[in-house]
Amino acid sequence: MKKVFENFIYQSIYQVLLIILPIITIPIISDTLGPTGVGTFNYVYSITNYFILFIGLGLANYGVREIAQVRESKQKLSQKFWELQIFNFVISTAVLTLFFIITSYLKYSNYYLILSLAVFGYMLDITWFYSGIEEFKMITTANGIVKLIGFLLIVTLIHDKSDLGKYILIQSSNILLSQLILWFFIRNKIFFIRVRLREVFAHFLPALSYFIGKLAVTLYTNLNKTLLGVLATITAVGYYTNSLQLVIIVVALMGSLDTVLMPKMSHLQANKKEDEMIELLTKVIHLEIFVTIPAMFGILATNQKLIGWFFGEKFSYIEKIVPFFAPLVIIIPLGTAIMRQYLIPMKQIKQYNFSVILGAFLGVVINILLIPQIGIWGAVIATLISELMVTGIRVSELMKKTTFRFSIHQILKYFVSGLVMLIIIELFSSSMRSSPVTTLIQMTVGLIVYMAATFILKANPIVDMIKFLRKKI
Repeated sequence: MKKVFENFIYQSIYQVLLIILPIITIPIISDTLGPTGVGTFNYVYSITNYFILFIGLGLANYGVREIAQVRESKQKLSQKFWELQIFNFVISTAVLTLFFIITSYLKYSNYYLILSLAVFGYMLDITWFYSGIEEFKMITTANGIVKLIGFLLIVTLIHDKSDLGKYILIQSSNILLSQLILWFFIRNKIFFIRVRLREVFAHFLPALSYFIGKLAVTLYTNLNKTLLGVLATITAVGYYTNSLQLVIIVVALMGSLDTVLMPKMSHLQANKKEDEMIELLTKVIHLEIFVTIPAMFGILATNQKLIGWFFGEKFSYIEKIVPFFAPLVIIIPLGTAIMRQYLIPMKQIKQYNFSVILGAFLGVVINILLIPQIGIWGAVIATLISELMVTGIRVSELMKKTTFRFSIHQILKYFVSGLVMLIIIELFSSSMRSSPVTTLIQMTVGLIVYMAATFILKANPIVDMIKFLRKKI
């Protein structure tokens, strides 16, 4: 039972790595490639994502659940793995073929050719298997090594706008290499079993039900970049993408806990321990809110001093955009936690799909209506409304079907502490210039103030959560 706590530590270390490395690489990429280069990369990758989307259909989530339910038996585990992987291989081969045909006619076809490595990497993706058996150490180690290699290559090889192709090659190769490493170690976990095609394609409809949600998520998260590139400018894509970077970094850190707990929740559900599921979910969600509220206020407090040195003067315009994205630091992790720790383990796929389909529909409509009129601000509005709608539906579903309730009293204390933190940071750093040192000072002051405020208000759940995880997990 202690395995989940250990997995959380491994995932957290990896997510911290994902935070530290971009702090170095984002300024390099932003400065060398500029808004147009950053926009071009994200535009072509947004197109590529539509093909990646179809690989394995909904295997990323469906596979985790299926593997988690049979992990006690090596025979059943091996059977299930080969059923799912052959299914993935058949679908992926068709997708990869279409990718080569279609992208050969598109603008930037040379970049799409390089990105085919990423598509092939997702074709070989078996992280769902390791997640299902709760072997997160293997995933984080492989990904961590590859990320460090990619980081070194970016630092040494990316020097000016002409290096965009090299940057795309590094990113694509990272995805492929991280998957290849995992295949070297899987032979110790399973053995080969011949499976019949009937058993393989029996997974089609269940995986498809997960795919519908995956498709909708891609539409409202990825389509913004595509439509900005088509209806506005490539530069607008660069501004939009970098504006979201700060939010993405925090959301990624929160995702480590959700990723680790999903197979655990599936296992609890399979053993009819739903009360324990809700108890754990309640504590985890409040811990996440405890972290994301100050993260939101932190983004608001550091924005003006951060953008100049982090993204460069070419991206000064996004100082206006970033504050509008700050609430997503709270909204997205909350919705993701409910999805991964409740809806999927409880097999409530219809409810999951409904939330993302509605979010996707609103996002597509708002993007198409507003981007031609107000450019990047149309994408900003679409993103906020879509994410708020998705999370709102999931919260409503959770509260309707379970005994889960928010501790409004505690959350208000977090909010007050965060507001105090914001005010003190603003007063303390108002005369400082934009620099890494200033941002570090702001973060340090903010952390001290927030922890002190929540301690005074008796609203700090970290110690209690650690004790709970060690006891229960």
